[in-house]
Amino acid sequence: MATNDALIEQLRTLVGAPAVTADLDFSRGITAEVRVTLAQLWPALEACRDAGYFLETITGLDFVDTNELVYQVNRYEPRCRIALRLLCGKDQKVPTVSDIFSSALWQEREVWEFFGIRFTDHPDLKPLLLPEDTDFHPLQKDFGKVHAYRRRDEIYG
Repeated sequence: MATNDALIEQLRTLVGAPAVTADLDFSRGITAEVRVTLAQLWPALEACRDAGYFLETITGLDFVDTNELVYQVNRYEPRCRIALRLLCGKDQKVPTVSDIFSSALWQEREVWEFFGIRFTDHPDLKPLLLPEDTDFHPLQKDFGKVHAYRRRDEIYG
């Protein structure tokens, strides 16, 4: 099993050093943040799995101009949570990572159900909580009226 520092260095090599912010104050809940592209997502998550991390959560963020997926991986000893952030277009499909982490099967279904982000090659992409004939995604900001619906760069700079 690799150390946390070794994994962070490996991620810097995979995605480029500027895309990795490490040594974050753990009071935010994460030790490192990694911005990945679609092509870098699988290799980065495989490196995390091989280093003994598990997939904790996948969540979506909806902005006016784009969607963002946040994959949080964690390990118990030594404590280290890493957030991998993937920007994806509104109609862009993202490959499933369920071959790397089987827990992604349910988490991707939930993200698709509530945010409308589709996962290619997912074996069972159907709603978990909403009726199967639901034709909307309730956590998209255009569902109902939301006054705080802004572009991503207005929030993150």
